Amino acid sequence: MNLFKSIFLSCVLFASCAATFAETLKPAANFTLPDIYTGEMIDLASYKGSVVLVDFWASWCGPCQASLPEYEALRVKLQASLPKNKFEVLAINVDGSKEEAMEFLSKHQLTFPILKESSGKSQRDYELLAMPTSFLVDQKGLIRIAHVGFNPNYIALLEKEVRKLVNEAPLIND
Repeated sequence: MNLFKSIFLSCVLFASCAATFAETLKPAANFTLPDIYTGEMIDLASYKGSVVLVDFWASWCGPCQASLPEYEALRVKLQASLPKNKFEVLAINVDGSKEEAMEFLSKHQLTFPILKESSGKSQRDYELLAMPTSFLVDQKGLIRIAHVGFNPNYIALLEKEVRKLVNEAPLIND
């Protein structure tokens, strides 16, 4: 009986972990959202030719609070070692109010664009089910990785995948 329970729990744990990470080649939905600080409109399409980590987050989300500083460190590391303009993080805040996000952001030094989503359109386009959810978008605008949740091991995977994608030869038919 204990062996059965152990196997069953292992299967459930594996299935839940596997469900949080997926490789895909689905086109990333374009979005145009305001920068939370400046109001400047930023769209995903303008990053074609770069690898982009699109991260949906909210200030009330504990894993989101842990992920954003980690994404900042990854961004700094990769931008220092990759060709210019080949990697960016776009963090999309989905808090109910800008003030909620600003309170969290005031405590962190994040240099990547923080975008404000108020309509819910981006969440619907990306079929979000939980926070945080991130998407690694390749140079052609295809989602290569979709990931729900956050744990520090994800950063190592992201670094490896970003380096691989940046060095990948562009596909024909640009």
